[in-house]
Amino acid sequence: MNHADRLKSEGVLPASTIGHPAEDEASSTRDYLRIESCPCCGSPAAKAKCHIASSPPAEMLSPERHGKFLSGYTSGRVFFTYFKCLDCSALFCPTYYRQSQLDGLYGRQAENMVSIPLPARQRTQDDYVSFLRRHCRMAGNFLEIGPDIGLFASSLAKTGSFNHAWLYEPNRNVHHLLSDNLPGLSHTINENIFRASDMPAESVSTAVMIHVLDHVLRPMDLLRQIRTSLEPGGIIFIVTHDCDSLLARVMGRRWPPYTLQHPQLFSRLSIATLLRLSGFEVIETVKTTNYFPASFLMRAALAVYGLSDTVVPGGAASLVPVKLGNIATIARKPARGPQ
Repeated sequence: MNHADRLKSEGVLPASTIGHPAEDEASSTRDYLRIESCPCCGSPAAKAKCHIASSPPAEMLSPERHGKFLSGYTSGRVFFTYFKCLDCSALFCPTYYRQSQLDGLYGRQAENMVSIPLPARQRTQDDYVSFLRRHCRMAGNFLEIGPDIGLFASSLAKTGSFNHAWLYEPNRNVHHLLSDNLPGLSHTINENIFRASDMPAESVSTAVMIHVLDHVLRPMDLLRQIRTSLEPGGIIFIVTHDCDSLLARVMGRRWPPYTLQHPQLFSRLSIATLLRLSGFEVIETVKTTNYFPASFLMRAALAVYGLSDTVVPGGAASLVPVKLGNIATIARKPARGPQ
């Protein structure tokens, strides 16, 4: 019996019994945040349609019972129920963690994708840089929120002529690795939440968020803060999961991005809507490619379906390019207009 099954046997309500969180008496007893509007377009949450839920749903459990489900490719995952905005197609959780709860979780986690060999992770980041170069002047100051150990920042610095990097990483455990990956580049590492007031207005040419915006409780507020820091014509580069992808539709609730870390998930339409309402002009959105050893992909696929991975051979393996239903979006702060 896995942990999710054990919770069900203890009398936790199954996903099929969950109505809208605002109407669920058991949910209202939990100390969670109640989100009243779509984080992308501002449409009332009451208009959204229930899209997918885990069994049991996270909002039916106290936070201390979520620990084993924070990440990973597993079959027994718990997540907050996602509702779909009928106006912009974003998925979001009307019931979610409070910021204070999130701060404690993110401050002690391991580096991202630590189970994947470094060359594979670096190859993926290098592809991101190649896409960004099509629209970025590759000079000035750059800002990255959630740089982890600095693989993207390092690749960007090597291929550009940047003066300074502002890096906001809440996980203090990786700060030394982040700094080590940026030799010769002036940089500032901050563990606190990004604030535009931390730096001179319009002093940043390029802002980057890779799998960060899915995690942010108020994404529009953050984007408007970033817009204040960007120079006129400055570029923002964002990588997110695509909740409208074929993989998401095929896998259903087993799709790995349905997880506790994500209060919302984006489609092409919803990320474009969010950026436009935040004062940006969308330039281009593309499907991205990730690189993994073949053995990792096989183990992950087996784990998602609750199968043993003992049949997967060990040893070194060549990297396999895979489109996992992620998208990269580049947008620009208008060169002229209201600030």
